Amino acid sequence: MGFADLFRRRHVETRSAASNETLAALGAHWLGTPSGKYPAEQLAVTAACVGVISGQLAGLPVRLYRFEGDERHEAAGHPFARLVRRGPNPWQSWPDFVEWLAASALLHGNGLAEVVTDRAGRVVELRPIRWGLVRVELVNPGRVIYHVTGDDLSAPMGTTRRLLPSEVLHLRARTDDGVIGVSPLRRAFAAAESAVEIDAHARSLWKNADRPSGVLMHEKNLSEGAAKRLKESFMARFGGVNRGAPAVLEEGLKFEPFPTISPEDAEILAARRFSTEEIARAFGVPAPLVGILDHASFTNSETLLRHFAQSTLAHWARKLETELSRSILTDAERERHEIDVDLSGLLRGDHAARWAAHKIAIEAGVLTVDEVREVEGWSPRGEPAASAASEGMA
Repeated sequence: MGFADLFRRRHVETRSAASNETLAALGAHWLGTPSGKYPAEQLAVTAACVGVISGQLAGLPVRLYRFEGDERHEAAGHPFARLVRRGPNPWQSWPDFVEWLAASALLHGNGLAEVVTDRAGRVVELRPIRWGLVRVELVNPGRVIYHVTGDDLSAPMGTTRRLLPSEVLHLRARTDDGVIGVSPLRRAFAAAESAVEIDAHARSLWKNADRPSGVLMHEKNLSEGAAKRLKESFMARFGGVNRGAPAVLEEGLKFEPFPTISPEDAEILAARRFSTEEIARAFGVPAPLVGILDHASFTNSETLLRHFAQSTLAHWARKLETELSRSILTDAERERHEIDVDLSGLLRGDHAARWAAHKIAIEAGVLTVDEVREVEGWSPRGEPAASAASEGMA
């Protein structure tokens, strides 16, 4: 065993900090670096997409179930269930925490929280960690270390802590390396960059007002001084608070207004609409849900909402379920427990139509009452009650 091998083992076991040169010598490298503000994050459509996904996820019921034979019962006394009821930390409710975690994953590709346990190993708190304060280190062979800089919320300012995967809850967007998530905005960088440039151009036009609303015309040629006095007089009468007041023009003066929307303006509007739709596609959000109602109707909006729940929301809900299970439950608990993010209210369509179908299935003998309850995510009532209900329907 050489000196380099000895140092490598020591580094892995102590989780000590190292310079970039030392990391390179040991076969380790940084997988992520703190990122600053990204202009596309400040677009209205980005805020709408992130708000729709994170807000919907935050509003979904989260329950922990324990399996007992063929039955599934809610484990209300488990430490995780108490976190959901009381809040994961002293300053956030459960919906606030999930909304923040999902928004961080959508904007930065990663949402991170520290899993705090008591001496018995029970989870007592989930503390959010801003992704900009995190650097992820991969140390051979395949060991991940999270280096977290303190911000006075999770730790004292300026301090650095090192956390292992077992000590964090890490919700990721789709990754390229299995460790660091890449946000939808980074995936669709060309569309996001175009949207930022178009938005900046439109704001510049509006702010600088570089196109006049019209032109004053006179039959005779005016001297430079006369033209200047005419302009000042016209602006004094009809500018500012008097904008839009009726004008009486004398001595052959005519005012020729320019079109309200020029062809150039129309092109900018069309380009902004297209770039907005492109970013919504990158997030997997139907256009009507972010206020793009050009082709929306009651029928297709309802269908799009179900599609959004079945694809985008279900995807993120499943990622949240599995990451909560990995980071909070022990290996033994995962064998007999299940964390469920309940999407039933969004996925099952019309409530009356669903229960009418259940009634037909029971009357035809296709399903029992207990089987219908299982479909709805409820525990069985028992054969006597189920049989009595079935006979009553018959």
